[in-house]
This record gives sequence, structure tokens and C-alpha cells, in this order.
Amino acid sequence: MTLFLRTGLLLLLAIQPLVLLAADTPAGPLIARGDRNFPPYEFINEKGDLDGFNIDLLKAISRQMRMAVDIDLDTWETVREELGNGKIHMATGMIRSPEREKTFDFSMAHAGVFYCLFVRKGSPIQNIDDARGKDSPQEALRLLASGRHDCAVIERLSAVDLLKSMEIDTIAMAGPPLVCVPYAFAVRKGDDRLLARLNEGIHRMHQNGVYEDLYRKWFSVANAHARRLAMLRFGALVLAVIVGLAVSVFIWNIALKRLVRRRTAALQQSDRRFRELSDLLPQTVFETDGKGQISFLNRSGFEMLGLKEKTVNDGIYLSSFIPGLPDLDEWAQTGDRRGKACVVSGPDAFPALLYATPVMPGHSHSGLRGLLVDITFQKELEKQVIESQKLEAMGRLAGGMAHDFNNIVHGLSTYAQMIQSQPEDEKAVADDAGQIIAGCNRATDLVHHFLATAGQREPEKRRVQLAQMVSDVFKLLQPTYGNNISFHNTIDNAETTVWAETALVFQVLMNLCVNSVQAMSEKGGMLTVGVIDEETVIASEKEDQSKALHERVLFVKDTGPGIAPECRNRIFDPFFTTKGPHEGTGIGLFVVSQAVSDLGGTIRLESEPGKGATFIVSLPTTPEAETGPESSPPAR
Repeated sequence: MTLFLRTGLLLLLAIQPLVLLAADTPAGPLIARGDRNFPPYEFINEKGDLDGFNIDLLKAISRQMRMAVDIDLDTWETVREELGNGKIHMATGMIRSPEREKTFDFSMAHAGVFYCLFVRKGSPIQNIDDARGKDSPQEALRLLASGRHDCAVIERLSAVDLLKSMEIDTIAMAGPPLVCVPYAFAVRKGDDRLLARLNEGIHRMHQNGVYEDLYRKWFSVANAHARRLAMLRFGALVLAVIVGLAVSVFIWNIALKRLVRRRTAALQQSDRRFRELSDLLPQTVFETDGKGQISFLNRSGFEMLGLKEKTVNDGIYLSSFIPGLPDLDEWAQTGDRRGKACVVSGPDAFPALLYATPVMPGHSHSGLRGLLVDITFQKELEKQVIESQKLEAMGRLAGGMAHDFNNIVHGLSTYAQMIQSQPEDEKAVADDAGQIIAGCNRATDLVHHFLATAGQREPEKRRVQLAQMVSDVFKLLQPTYGNNISFHNTIDNAETTVWAETALVFQVLMNLCVNSVQAMSEKGGMLTVGVIDEETVIASEKEDQSKALHERVLFVKDTGPGIAPECRNRIFDPFFTTKGPHEGTGIGLFVVSQAVSDLGGTIRLESEPGKGATFIVSLPTTPEAETGPESSPPAR
């Protein structure tokens, strides 16, 4: 009987732990949570796995005690909150304190946490008196390194690990550890069974030596050696990467040199092609540097400027060959594509058109590049065309002059017949003879006008009556254009005169009037020639009133289609015309501008599309106005 009781008692003692284990095990796995950023105790490593001393220890205990444990890491605030409200069963690690013991139960301590004072290297702070703040360890170290905080109290091992991972070498520990606090597993208040199993697991870890192995792994000098080995392996990997990069750079350098050689050959070929083409051009092709020195000339440029190739390197400036144009850089940057007229002072000075554009690599001005075009031939051709234009104008006027001559001859014949029919009447004969003399004078004036247009008389300046001059021009134009154009001469004062050469005044008025009547020939209109009141000129346009008193301002106005704005600035240019093909040469208004300039006057245009055109001409009224400094004709 006694033997039976002893055997039963032994069996009961043997199976009691199994019964208690089965009774204490919850329906599902234990939920354990820890701080995700508290190395080396618990953290998420670079691979994204759970790691740390607490994790390894709890896993070893769960295997030893046959517990199913769901381990995960989160923010420390979330872990404390979920443990307090019962969402999880335990915390993988928590510093034990009297305040926390009111809320949680703690296992036996499985580590001691040393809190130390960390300061920037060279800081005078050596104690805890001035330490403040509740930042996370990472944030505290970051603020301390940036200089925003003076010191931080952080767990020693965690701080050392964070300093290495954050690559901060300006922070050091000040003095010995401030305090060592127990670090243990934490469970919900009153969960004694789970607490007992954790304590038994810790005890077994100490007995079987697992605890010491884990402690050495995470906290011993051997671990530091392992880390050095890891660093060496990492260094070897970095060295391998560097060697690989060096090899890649070497290969890339060889490929780049080949590419540079190909590009250089292509550039040399392009440069050779450019030089060959530029040498074929009859114009001067040039390039200057930022100081205006010539850096390139084609073959024609050396010939036209009288230079030798070696002289380009001697500091030859482009401006020395084009006097009077000091603003070349500023003009070139305006983008004017029409060219700039100039005179090139080479071996033989010649007129030219300058075309230039700025050389601006990287948006910085570094010189000019352009052409110099010799226009001597064009100038000669222009003179020939002007002469032919005069002949053309004479041809157009021949019909009108023939008509007037016919009228004059008819009148002379009539008065001669009257004298012949009544020779005894002396008074009638005298009157008829006077009419014959007047007709001869009109014929002489017509001849003078014709010769003035042809340029066959020497200039002879005198006082010219504008009213009579306009009347004579109208007499020539009315037979041809009088059907659909009305002519109005508003100058009715014989004292309205200018001091000029009669032929040039006639040429100005004739060309302006012909230009206007031709513009109105299709639809008809009204041509008006008059004088602008001198007082109005003095008040509105002239700064120098004394000069205005010596000028006469007359206008030629039509009701034609007007002139477009884009054409007004070029209306006096040679060969520019708004007429259709075979309708005009573009010389008439150019001749007018030259004649007005020779007379010492000025001319301008006022026009709007659809509202006609008005040419306003200012001419001197006295010899003093002509010779004054303000009214000297410009050089041609």
C-alpha cells in the first residue's frame, strides 16, 4: 500500500508541470512586442528582420518552455499603450521603476541598463544637472550633434550603436555611468502565471549557458571583434567595388579617347570645309574676339584690307578699317539683318555693307562674326539707274510739254496772224506783240524746267515763287491725270518763296506730285499742295525759333491708299518701291530726298493706311538759313 502511494505521488509530481503548462497556455500564441529602435537590445536590422539581445533571449525561452510567442516590434509609446490596455501579453524589455510597478509586473532582470551623459567633444558639461528633454535617443543625438542641445542622457550601449550607425564622431560620453537600472520582461498586472514561466525560462537560460552566449554575442569584446571582421568584410566589398569602378573608368576612358579622336577629326574636316568655302566667297568673312581684334579672315578679306596672314596675330582691330562705327558690338546685338553702310579704309577705300552677329558661347559676349560686302559696283549701278530714271521722267513729261508747246505755238500763230491782218492799228499790234513775248517766255520756262530735270544747267539759287512753281507742275500733270484727279494749289501769295535752285525745287515737287497722282490713278482722288503756317511751325515743331523764321514748310497731300507702317522707314531708300512689277524703280523718292538734302532742307512722311499720305518739306527762305550751322546739308 505504501509502495502504491509513493508511486502515485511520484507520478503526480512528474505530470504536474505538464498539467500546469497546459492549463496556463492560452488558446493562441503569446503576443510580445518591443521597441523597434533600441539597439542592441531590440531593433529592426538592415535586412528588415527582428534582431537584438531581447529577441534572441525570448526566442530561446519560448523554445525551452514550449511557448508559442508572436514577437514584433513597434514604437515604444505604442508598446506601452497596448500592454496597458491588454492588447498584448508582454513587453520584450522594460526598465523597471517604482512608478511602472504600479501598472505592470516585471520578471527577474535579465540585463542592467547603464544611462550615461553624452556631450559634444570639448564641452565643459560633466554632470547631469543641466540635462533636460524627452526626445528619442536618435533625435537627442542628432540635436546634440547639430548644436541645438548641450547634452543628452541615453542608455550607453544604445548610444554607442546609434553613434556608429549615424556616423557621428563629435560626441563623447562624459564621466562614468550615471545610473544602472534593472531591465526585464514586463507583463500585464496580475498575470502571475506568465510571469512565473518567464522567470523559470530565464533561470534555465542561465543554467544551460544560453544566456551567457547571448550576452557575449551582443555585449562582449568578442562581439566587437566580430563587428571588426564585418567591417573588414565590408571594406573588402567596398574595395572590390572601387576596383570595379576603376576598371570601368579605364575602359570608359579608352572609349572616350576614341570618341574624342573621331570628333576631333570631324571638327578638323568641318573647319577645313569652312575655310575652303569662305575662301571662295568674293566678300570678306571675318571674326573678332571680345576685344575687337580680328581672329579670322578669309582670302578675300586679306586682299580687300591689304593684310598678310601673319599680321592677323599682331593685334589688328576691325574698327581701324571701319572708322566712324564705334558701336559695332551694340549694333550687332540688336539683330539688325539689313546691314550697316560704311566705308572700308583698305588699300583703296570702298563703300561696303557690314553684316555681323555676336559670338556668344555660354551666353557671354566674346566677339563678332560677319561679312563685309563691297558695294562699289552697286553704287555705280545706282548712279546709272538714277540717270536712266531722269530720262524716264523726261519721257513721261514729254507728252505734257508737247501739249503746252502746241498751245504756246498756237497762241503765237494766232497773235502773229492778227498783227498781219491789221498792221495799221499800232495799239492792237503792240498788244498782240506783248502776248507773243509772254508766250515766248512761257516756252523758255518750259525749256528751263526740262533742262533742270535733265541736269544740263549749273545750279543757280535764287528766290523761287512756290505758287508759280506748283502751277507749272500742275499744268504738266493735268493733261495726263486730270480726268479723275482734282488738283488744288492753296498757295495764293506771290511772296511765298524759298531760296533754292529752281530746277531742284521743280524736281522735288514734280516727283512728289507724280508719286501721289500715280497712287490715286486707279480710283481717283485729290492732290493738294500748300504751305504750313510759320507760326504753327514755331510753336509745335521748332526748338530754335530763329531758324524757323528762315524756313518755309510746304506739303504735298493726296487721298490715296496711304503707306503701310512697315514701309515708312524705308520709303526714301534707293530701289525700294511699293508698286508692282514693271510699275516703278524705287528711285523717285530717293531722288527727292537727295535734292532736299542738297537744298539744305528736310523731308518727312505722315501716312496711315486708307487715309492717304502727306510729304512735308522744309526749305530755306534766305541765304543765311542755307549757310547756318543748323541747316548745312549732310555729307553724301
